[in-house]
Amino acid sequence: MPQDTMTVSVQPGPSSTTTSRTKLAIFLALAFIIGLLPLGSSLILHFPDERYYSNGAVIMMQSGDYLTPHTAEGDVRLKKPPFTYWMSLAGMEIFGISVIGSRFFWLVGGAAILLATFQFTRILTRNDQTALLAAALLAANGAFLRASFNAIPDLPLTLFMLLGFIGFTGLLFKDDRQRTYALLAYGGTGFAVLTKGLLPLAMVAYVIAYALGVASVRPRARRLWQPSVVLPSIVIFGAWFAYQSFTASSELASDFVGDQLSEKVAIGFGTFVDGLSSNIAGLFLPVLLWLVMLLVGARTSGKRPTVQSIGATAPFIAGWIVTVAIIFSLSRYASYRYIIPVIPLLCVLLAVALQSVMDQRADSVLRVILRISMILMAGALAVILLLGLLLLPPVIVVALAIIAVAGLAGLWLYSRGATTERLAACFVLLLLGAAFISTPVLRGLLLPDIGAVIAAKAGPVHLPQDQVLFIGSHLDAAKLRLYMDREAPFPQMRRFPAAGIAPGVKLVMTNEQPVADKLKSLGFNVEEVVGGWRRVEWPPFYAALRARDLIGARNQYGQRGWIATRP
Repeated sequence: MPQDTMTVSVQPGPSSTTTSRTKLAIFLALAFIIGLLPLGSSLILHFPDERYYSNGAVIMMQSGDYLTPHTAEGDVRLKKPPFTYWMSLAGMEIFGISVIGSRFFWLVGGAAILLATFQFTRILTRNDQTALLAAALLAANGAFLRASFNAIPDLPLTLFMLLGFIGFTGLLFKDDRQRTYALLAYGGTGFAVLTKGLLPLAMVAYVIAYALGVASVRPRARRLWQPSVVLPSIVIFGAWFAYQSFTASSELASDFVGDQLSEKVAIGFGTFVDGLSSNIAGLFLPVLLWLVMLLVGARTSGKRPTVQSIGATAPFIAGWIVTVAIIFSLSRYASYRYIIPVIPLLCVLLAVALQSVMDQRADSVLRVILRISMILMAGALAVILLLGLLLLPPVIVVALAIIAVAGLAGLWLYSRGATTERLAACFVLLLLGAAFISTPVLRGLLLPDIGAVIAAKAGPVHLPQDQVLFIGSHLDAAKLRLYMDREAPFPQMRRFPAAGIAPGVKLVMTNEQPVADKLKSLGFNVEEVVGGWRRVEWPPFYAALRARDLIGARNQYGQRGWIATRP
């Protein structure tokens, strides 16, 4: 067997070119953070499950109990292990209890995944063009972008599983840096287990089964046994589960096991088909353009797409992607999100396949598609900035327009003569630039969210916890908690208490008018506050445009909240 089964026929290019592509990969990672930072630091987009992790992180800071996540109602919640809470908490320790604090390390994690994908592809192919293309394909993936600023387990799980898979690939197919690969394999797996549970263990089972079942790999299976790394990993990453089995065994059994297995797994043909369809859509719809380019490249070059350049690692990677798709086809709840942990691996294979067929004619087609996209994006941004004139100070809109024109012109010039990987990078920068420029205008119409405006009224009062209460939607309560000072936590409940408001409660916050009306009937002084226009409907929006009064319409149709104080 060859000494290094990752060795390929493609040779590295000139060192200066290699360095420039490495710098471009780092630039893409930084642009990823900067481009999504305005969107991530606001609640324009908010995934419902974020409330569990932002609330849980705030409660950890307030209680000092960093091992046992709790809901806002005070219940123990062990559906997921604690790492996602810790990740949100770490950002809040730096930036304070806030939206950007809760989400900051998701942006950093997304950039880290891009760089890890670049490095993994470079290890496999020894070709920086392919490595940069893989990173660019990932950065332009809509499902990945969506996961990169919502504080839920998907993104950290993807990061740690990617690192673990890189480690296992190195152990099975490389001869150098054995200890480094072992640390990646079992450290990445351990952190992934602490993030979401059992899926990383399925990865370990897949790796072992593949190593023992494939004859060409079987002689190297013994390299997976690294006791100096495996045993400490089991102790370190199993410690939290051991702790909870003693302190909260019933919650661990009902929450964790239920969430991972009994409440999720469903055996049935209809369920399998629905789940598989969702997983296939999650894998291939975000890369539809690149699949089309694969066909275009094959036609113009006369070559068949192939991933043979990465040798025996190709079926190993593809097998794991298929395995994950099958695993989540057995879930009761189909979602494209479940397939996100293997999207970086799909981008690696797709980049290798594209590089096997793309030529100058195919690049010309891709360049035309890019420039059409830029023209369409310029039109869309022009409309958005015109709306911005009705919502923002003119100086901000002018600054955004200058950034847009300069960015589009720069991309247009840069794309001349660019090869596949650089054209893909241009698509990434186009998407990130559009997000960066659009977000201030969207914020002007859709924000502040109701949590921010309620907190602005209630926060300065600084009442003790037992004198404050929130009644209403858990989602809005979670938003409110992100704006309240850590020294002023508050209890919450979904419905008006049957026993009435306790005499000691002096301040009640709500996002529901029936609750506000009832409080008013009980003698509370009730003040209405108005947030952004969260549910924009076309007829009043069009009327506001004709009247050139979007700010007035936002105030008229904005989300309502109420502050009630006891006389």
